[in-house]
Amino acid sequence: MRQTLLCGVAALALLGSPAVAASASDSGTLRIASLNVWVEKFRDQPEKIAEQFLKGNYDTIVFQELVSEQTLSKLQSLLAEAGAGDYRYIRQLDNGVLSRIDGTLGQSTQGDSVAWQLMEPGKGVPDTLLGVVHLDYHDPADLRLQEVDGITDWAAGVNRPTILVGDWNAGDVSERGLNRASQQKLILQDYLRSGNSYYRQLLTEYTVDAEAMEAFIADHTGESLSLDQIPDTFFADETYPIESNTPYTMNRMKRDYMLLQLDGEREGFAPHELADGSTTWPSVGEDATNVWASWDRTRIDHYLASRPFGKWWQIVDDPTDPNLGTLDDLRTEDGVPYADHAAVAHEFRWIGPKLEYYTGAEATEETRLVWGEGATTFSEENPEFFLTRNNMRSDVYLGQIADENGVPILTGLTLDEKKTLLDCTTDDPRLQQAVQDYCIDDHSFIGETLVADGGTVVVAEDAALGEADARLRLSNGGLAVIGTEMTTLDREISLEDEGGWLDVRSAGGAVEVAQAVSGSGDLIKRGVGSLTLAAENSYTGATRIEAGALIVNGSIATAGLTTVGDGARLGGTGTTGSVRVAEGGTLGAGNSIGTLNVAGDLSFASGSILEIEANADGEADKVAVSGDIAIEGGSAIALAEGGDYRPQTSYEVLSAGGTVSGRFDSITSSLAFLDAELSYGASSVDLTLDRNDTSFDTVAVSGNARAAATAIEALGMGNEVYDAVVLLGADTASDAFSQMSGEIHAATMGALANQSARVANVWGEKSRGASRMEREGLSFWASGYGENGTTKAGGDLSDVRNKTVGTLFGADALTENGLEIGVMTGFGQGEVSLSGRSGTVDTDDLHLGLSIGKQFGATILRGGLAYTHSTLSGSRDVSTTGFANTLSSGGHANTTHVFAELAHQMKTGNTLLEPFGSLSHIRVKTDGVSETGGSAALRKVGGSYDVTFAEVGLRLNTGIGASDKANLRSQIGWRHAFSGDPANASMAFAGGDAFGVSGAGLAQDRLSVGIAFDYAISESGVFSIGYNGAFGDDGDVSAFSAGFGFRF
Repeated sequence: MRQTLLCGVAALALLGSPAVAASASDSGTLRIASLNVWVEKFRDQPEKIAEQFLKGNYDTIVFQELVSEQTLSKLQSLLAEAGAGDYRYIRQLDNGVLSRIDGTLGQSTQGDSVAWQLMEPGKGVPDTLLGVVHLDYHDPADLRLQEVDGITDWAAGVNRPTILVGDWNAGDVSERGLNRASQQKLILQDYLRSGNSYYRQLLTEYTVDAEAMEAFIADHTGESLSLDQIPDTFFADETYPIESNTPYTMNRMKRDYMLLQLDGEREGFAPHELADGSTTWPSVGEDATNVWASWDRTRIDHYLASRPFGKWWQIVDDPTDPNLGTLDDLRTEDGVPYADHAAVAHEFRWIGPKLEYYTGAEATEETRLVWGEGATTFSEENPEFFLTRNNMRSDVYLGQIADENGVPILTGLTLDEKKTLLDCTTDDPRLQQAVQDYCIDDHSFIGETLVADGGTVVVAEDAALGEADARLRLSNGGLAVIGTEMTTLDREISLEDEGGWLDVRSAGGAVEVAQAVSGSGDLIKRGVGSLTLAAENSYTGATRIEAGALIVNGSIATAGLTTVGDGARLGGTGTTGSVRVAEGGTLGAGNSIGTLNVAGDLSFASGSILEIEANADGEADKVAVSGDIAIEGGSAIALAEGGDYRPQTSYEVLSAGGTVSGRFDSITSSLAFLDAELSYGASSVDLTLDRNDTSFDTVAVSGNARAAATAIEALGMGNEVYDAVVLLGADTASDAFSQMSGEIHAATMGALANQSARVANVWGEKSRGASRMEREGLSFWASGYGENGTTKAGGDLSDVRNKTVGTLFGADALTENGLEIGVMTGFGQGEVSLSGRSGTVDTDDLHLGLSIGKQFGATILRGGLAYTHSTLSGSRDVSTTGFANTLSSGGHANTTHVFAELAHQMKTGNTLLEPFGSLSHIRVKTDGVSETGGSAALRKVGGSYDVTFAEVGLRLNTGIGASDKANLRSQIGWRHAFSGDPANASMAFAGGDAFGVSGAGLAQDRLSVGIAFDYAISESGVFSIGYNGAFGDDGDVSAFSAGFGFRF
């Protein structure tokens, strides 16, 4: 069918050439060839080049550099005589089209001379405007940019996909080809004799030895030199375009068009090799003509497809077909090259939907997208089409992201990044505007979308379907939504003939249809996601919910029967027609709590479910039916966990304008502490909940949870915590009791004991490290430390994670009578948390210590006292269904650590062995803690935790090297806690009884290892670093320290 272009007959200068009776292939492809015939080189002997066009069986052949119609006319006759088809032609200045495809031929001079055909291929291939161009050949891109502005403005006035093809005299990765160093010498040769200012600029950008070149120019200006007389050292091969060789023309075109090419035709970032498959000028046979200064081998013959349609054109060349691709060495039988350009021929396939055109409401031509049997790629095996605005193009390099003049605009890119193709899926924040500008197509051209013949259009965003006034028509077809980002389908939907389906495929998907659904067809809800009908809909077909949820917040009262299928759900607060809940289907009124109106009858099949949610104000989900309610045997009511039910309150859940017949067989509920009863009236069903005999502690799975459960149950109904818990299921309630127990407050005491042991260990190491210096006199030291450890509590207690950092300072002195006396102070911070539980207790710590020791020959006796004052700051979340508190607390703790050690030294050479045994006792005492932040806040009575432990092991101290400056210390030991009891705390809710909770204490058995390195930085100073680890079945600890010491 011949179409009228939107810009009108006058604008396109139609010649009225006769149409051709031909169409696309059955697979929906077009074979197109383009050739610059080099001022019609064979116009007197066109038979010499006709053979190629016959072998190629091209549907359309386009030419540049025609000087008359002679070649076109003779080729037309030759092809017809050979039985190739009925070709027609048009010429505009030096451009021509020779085509056997049905359509209108014409000319344009807007911007530049364009010969064109509005092709009408049929077979699902859309009417397509094919324009032939031959742009300005001068070195700068200025004139070419003016030409493409006019040409693209002209083409934009045509409401059709457009392919512009021909000799653009502009390369893809560079304007004039990436110049070899030898080619750059041509520029200098020309400049010396001509003084061309543009070439002067090119030389400045190309040279790699500016000083030498400038001297050479000064010596030879005005001379005509041979290339051999110009040094090779001035230039290097161009591997990325200099500024004056930026591909301005193609950069400009790529904003609105997509370059159609094969990967093998893509230009690389290096000068072209002869016959590399991506060069179109010069052809292989005419490579010797490549003597134009500032130009080198390049690809300047291109096919460009207009956006948004470019993403639906695909090159489908048979790689074994020698007549397709870049034909860079075409020669006549007597070996004469066809032209100085390669021919470029491709088979193009349209892979998009069928495009139809109709007159819209305002008497304007509109575009209809059709996905069904008329589309080229539609089949029973391939009934789905992914409609997206993202063209996923692969023809734009990051260095080509440009403004409307083709000037690159991305700053801060590395050279490698400039050579990287734009990824249309990137999340790089620097590239988001580029993705929007180059990858996301404008779909406002869509007037409506028709899905038919069992097909499905798949979208991830509403904008893929056009603007909000572009309606969606379903005629035995459907729309599928993937992902979770699309939340609104904002357009009218028409259900025609058999109707269609809406499929929300993602589990977390929730889509609202904002505008009305009309028509006489059926509506089918598919997919596991949720679909909401928000408008006053007028369709009259049936509604089938096959999967997921259909939420009716508007009205489908005019629709036929709504059937809720197995595994599907109907809800909402709007109005439906009659409803049938089939076996396995669920009816649940409201979005939370609300009333769903049924304008007709409601029936429940055996195995169907009515789900109810209620609140403490006496409100519940309700289904209000204007007709009768029929309840078949085997159906059930399900109480939604998380509802705020009020015990001993009656809720009306069903009401009928007619009668209620039948009974629900059962009430399914996950509520652990409430039982439900139903009462039936002539036209209603009521639900009542009563507290059962299940005590709270019977569902708890840990000792702490049971203690908290008993305390919560004693609070009684009316307490916020009790009222929240009584509405929970068993598993949820058990988790809530564990959260509410306040275990972290008990575990903190065990963590502080572990922290005290770590501080004493660092202190002892630094004090012993100070012995690297002379024993006499006074020594000082400082050490920073950090620890990260886990205590596995065992049983039903939570594992404890403990992190500490801090700095210690100390001094050690040796008295005249041989006593070693040491003092220590320092500060630190810690964090205590429970595995699998929200919340932390942070500690700010002040450390003090005193030690004394005496050496008896090779035996050393040491002892000491360490004290830590900790300021505690806690925060934890309590969250369960229908209840949430964020609780905070503050308090103080004091930790006392008394220790004694006996060691014996054995020295061999520069190595000292020291077996040792130690005994320690730690006492942690905390004051009371009162949490704030909600009704689950706890009050903790001050308590204490005591632990005694012993350690035996071996230390090794050895010098490194002859200088005696470096020293290596290591240690291995076994620590055993005599009391493995957990830490205990007494807690209470506001107004409640006290209950005891436990937390992990000090790890009972651990293997300890340590290694440290000392280096004497002077006669009186030592630098040291160290690592200590403790490992066991009940957890691991890793600690690092670094410090220095000096003596007077």
